[in-house]
Parts: sequence; C-alpha cells; structure tokens
Amino acid sequence: MCGEGEAGMAMQRAPIKAVHYDKSVWVNPTTEAMRRSECLCLNCRNMKPGAADHCSIAQKLYAVCMADNVAMIITRCPLWAPKPPEQQR
Repeated sequence: MCGEGEAGMAMQRAPIKAVHYDKSVWVNPTTEAMRRSECLCLNCRNMKPGAADHCSIAQKLYAVCMADNVAMIITRCPLWAPKPPEQQR
C-alpha cells in the first residue's frame, strides 16, 4: 500500500490494542511515541485548524483520521514550513 518495496520488514515493536476516541484500535508503539514531535504537520506553521488559511493537505488528512479513527505521522510534504520559535513545542 504505502511501502516502496519494504513489504515484509519486521516492525521494531509489535502493535498493541488501545482505546482512542472510545474505540479499540491497533497502535504502533514505536511511531506513536514520536508522532507529535516528528510529524511534519504538527510542526508546520501552515497548520492552523479553524483558520481560513489552514493547510488544505492537513485538512484532508484530518478528515481521514476522524472518519476512520486512524493517526498519521507525515514524513513528506511540499508545503511544509517551520514554525517560528515562539510556536514550537
């Protein structure tokens, strides 16, 4: 699906069951641990939920996340721009 010839590679840690938004889902603990700090969307100055100039790509991804109760860590984006220091986590 998303892989580029990487099918069959072993995961660092096995997925675990967890409850998110009142639903039981599978979670990859390796990527979940770094999602907030390493996701391009969550560290981009174009990420402005609720604002008129909110990133259109982030809005589409968020709609998928909410509809299907999934979480993503974005590692590539043509629109990424660093947040100013005062907005960094």
